[in-house]
Amino acid sequence: MTAQSRYRIPDLPLPELFVAPERLARGSVNAYRMDQLPEGTQREFIDITATDGAFSFGLLHLPPGPRPKTVAVFMHPRENQSRQYLSPYLLAAGYAVWGQTSRALNNDSDMVHEEVVKDTAAGIRMLKDRGFEKIVLIGSSGGTSLLSYYQWQASLPPEERHTHGPHGTPTRFAEEDMPPADFYIALAPHAGEGMIMLNMLDPAVVDESNPTAIDPALDMFNPANGYQPFPEPSKYDTEWLATYREAQRARAHRLDVIARTLIADYEEARQAVDRENLGSPTARRALMSPFMSIYGTVANPAHTDPSIHPNHRVPGSIFSHGHPLRGSFGPLALGRILTARAWLSTWSGLSARAEWTHAAEHITVPTLVVAPMGDTDAYPEEQEEIYSRIPATDKTFTGLPHAHHYLFLLPNAPVDYNPREKAGEIVTKWLGERVDAS
Repeated sequence: MTAQSRYRIPDLPLPELFVAPERLARGSVNAYRMDQLPEGTQREFIDITATDGAFSFGLLHLPPGPRPKTVAVFMHPRENQSRQYLSPYLLAAGYAVWGQTSRALNNDSDMVHEEVVKDTAAGIRMLKDRGFEKIVLIGSSGGTSLLSYYQWQASLPPEERHTHGPHGTPTRFAEEDMPPADFYIALAPHAGEGMIMLNMLDPAVVDESNPTAIDPALDMFNPANGYQPFPEPSKYDTEWLATYREAQRARAHRLDVIARTLIADYEEARQAVDRENLGSPTARRALMSPFMSIYGTVANPAHTDPSIHPNHRVPGSIFSHGHPLRGSFGPLALGRILTARAWLSTWSGLSARAEWTHAAEHITVPTLVVAPMGDTDAYPEEQEEIYSRIPATDKTFTGLPHAHHYLFLLPNAPVDYNPREKAGEIVTKWLGERVDAS
């Protein structure tokens, strides 16, 4: 097996604090290469319109040979999954593949999961209309939460579905035709956007309007608290860490209060506005979508202390592009600019419902979890705990040793295999034991 075929992360030196590392082009890590598709694969671009009129699109892949009756569905709340890297293996096994975008493609500043669920439903209705009999949902990374939340709601009687989002807006799920899937696969899952954010919020930020005002007692980058210059391993005291986690929840609660206050002010202005006097300050308030600017969003002590949730990972986070402070304060940071409703629906670990850790408790169809053991932001005991709460009687958990979140093989790994190929083997074998692709 050649080095190129192993999908290794490039062997680059770990970056200095203020030097942007060379890295793969954003968006490419989730995509297959065209030469990986089986010869004779057909691809069709399809427009999708949700019931509320929102637009998305996707690629339907058909393998060579007879038209299959089973289709694998990839979707992520904001990333383009139309060329998801596992697609070639599924196509080679005879399955159709549908890779769909959402209305929030490449922009999560106003991403509301309750709306993206409508995009998911529209895509699955299209597949049913085209004659596919079996639906396999494959949630990759953040797609795990989106598709598991969809399956949770789709499996309920319409009158039992969530009526309102965490931000207070009606979901209208009861009116939505939501065909449930027949199988569910969690591929490189994390606990959910909100739960990831809850574990990464920097509690040392004491003033949201002045994010560089830091409480040194809660600063994970303060040597007095156990920090060592990155990428040397830090070591944090367990009591300090417990205090840190409590303070993270307290900051998340403060952000929830800010978001709900902004929404309440917005709604009050909408009710009070004189529509004949659009020059009034109230009219402007009624038209102004409330945004939040959030800094300090990549500060999980596990990023620098490998003794916390030990696994095969390298230091840092997939969200930091180097030193974690780059992710917390740099221009490509997670959750930097958000509407109040996007914070509550997606990024609040206290309020969001579309989380794998919540939805897993409601998945009753056959379920497979494929977890990379070198993930910087999702850890084995976390995934195994979530897996233990899945009520499906047919469920399987498989770990991929020394695999990165995007299923690259980590540098200096003591094994010689391709995690993506292995994942493809695991998924197609598991499906083959349960469903006929044709």
